[in-house]
Amino acid sequence: MNFFLRIGAAIFFGGFLVYVLRLVSKGKMLLKYSLLWILMCMAALLCDLFPQLIYYCSTAIGFVNPANFLFLGAIVLLLAISLSLSVAVSRHVLAIKSLTQRIALLEKELENRSNYHE
Repeated sequence: MNFFLRIGAAIFFGGFLVYVLRLVSKGKMLLKYSLLWILMCMAALLCDLFPQLIYYCSTAIGFVNPANFLFLGAIVLLLAISLSLSVAVSRHVLAIKSLTQRIALLEKELENRSNYHE
């Protein structure tokens, strides 16, 4: 890979890692949701610093072209991030539904009490 391209990739992924860590430190992103992004940045930086690692892993697994190995890794990582976010959204939807039902029950109880005292 071209030296300047590797430097550019290192700057990009290093900057992205710093950005994710700043989001966590400012409280705009929870650490448990940022772990996969941090993992992705660190893996990209590792592959950028040691490109022979990609060639070794891809030939060990049986890929003819290391680019195919990278694409597969990227797809698997993005699927993991998507699944993680889907689980989080589902959990939040259930919590919101439960809270809405509890509020409705409390409002109904308050309404019954105000009608009883009149």
